Amino acid sequence: MRADAIKNRARIIAAARVEVELGGTECSLDSVAKRAGVGTGTLYRHFRTREDLVSELLLTWVADVGADADATTADHWDDVLDWLVRLVEHARLYRGLASTMAATEGDENSPLRAARAAVVEANARVFDRARHAGIVAAGVDSGEVIRLVTGVAMSAEQAQLAPAQVRSMLAIVLHGLTPRH
Repeated sequence: MRADAIKNRARIIAAARVEVELGGTECSLDSVAKRAGVGTGTLYRHFRTREDLVSELLLTWVADVGADADATTADHWDDVLDWLVRLVEHARLYRGLASTMAATEGDENSPLRAARAAVVEANARVFDRARHAGIVAAGVDSGEVIRLVTGVAMSAEQAQLAPAQVRSMLAIVLHGLTPRH
C-alpha cells in the first residue's frame, strides 16, 4: 500500500471507532468517511462492506476478550458469573454489536465470523477450567452459552439495564430455573 493509502486507512479506522461508539455498529458510513476526511469511494476501497469495517475494529476488542478470558479463574461459581458479566460488558462496548454478531452467526462468509469464533473459543477456555473445577456440567456447550449471553447483552442494551440487573439475568442463565437439592 502507498503511504497515503496507509494514512487514509488509519484515519478511516480511527473515525469508525468514534462513529461506532457514538452511533453503534449501524452508524452511517458516510459519517465515517466525513470524519476521516476521505471520500466514500476511498472508504469503500479499503472496506467493501460495513461488516469488513466492523471486523477491523473488533481486532483489538477480540484480543481484549481473549486476555480477559485467560486471566479469569474459574474455581468458583462467582468466577464464572463474573466472567459472563464482563462478557456482556465487552459486548456493550459498541452499541449494536451483540445483535450484529448474532445476525451474522450463520453466515460463513461474514468477516465477523472470526471475531465470533474467537469469543466462543475464549468462553470455552473459561468453561473448560470451570468444568475441571466441577462448577459447570460436562455437557454444557460454550457456543450455546454465548447465544444466551448475547441475548442478555441485546436485552441489556435495549432496556438500558443496570449492571446488577445484568448480573441477575446471567445468574439465572448459569443456575437455570430448577431448584437445587
